[in-house]
Amino acid sequence: MIHANQAFSSRVEAEVARIETLTDAEVVVVAAERSGVYADLPATYAFGVAMVGLIGLMLLPYNIVPLAVIIDLMVVWVLSRVALSHPIILRRLIPAERQRRQVQQAAAAEFHVEAVHATPRRTGLLVYVSALEGRVELIPDVGLEARIPRGKWSAATEEFTHDDLDHFIAGLARIGTLLEAEVPHTQHERVDLANAPRIRS
Repeated sequence: MIHANQAFSSRVEAEVARIETLTDAEVVVVAAERSGVYADLPATYAFGVAMVGLIGLMLLPYNIVPLAVIIDLMVVWVLSRVALSHPIILRRLIPAERQRRQVQQAAAAEFHVEAVHATPRRTGLLVYVSALEGRVELIPDVGLEARIPRGKWSAATEEFTHDDLDHFIAGLARIGTLLEAEVPHTQHERVDLANAPRIRS
């Protein structure tokens, strides 16, 4: 996960600082390991695997001690649940709509937790990235929404990928270009929020 190292923090902090010399917008980056718990999915799918195992045991041509069946099924369920909880596998189990909804909800919460709305002219922008879901969510405050068409935000989000650090920084740079063009730097009063990304484990 790209946000789990010092290089991510250092490069994001430097890029945010650069962007904020070009625009009156205040950019806040929050990087989360995941936006939802999803514990129900590995448990449910592991139950299905255990049921398949039970059917297999029932088809064996010899008798099995009932206690051994119970133990076998418990072991299969536990091992399956652990395997299905691995991020690479778990992401494939989560419906796309659920991923989208969880990321949006988590981003909306972070927008308020980090006081992105606290800038004098409401020009804060939250860049929220969630590693497990592989999604980036942009939440502009009302001052930015009034000056930048919604379609441009959608396009910027679609171009913002999370697969590696270079691509993420390139996405930030494109956001900076958009902000510089639409909300250029002036001498107005501003609240200087920290440039370092907030890391959520």
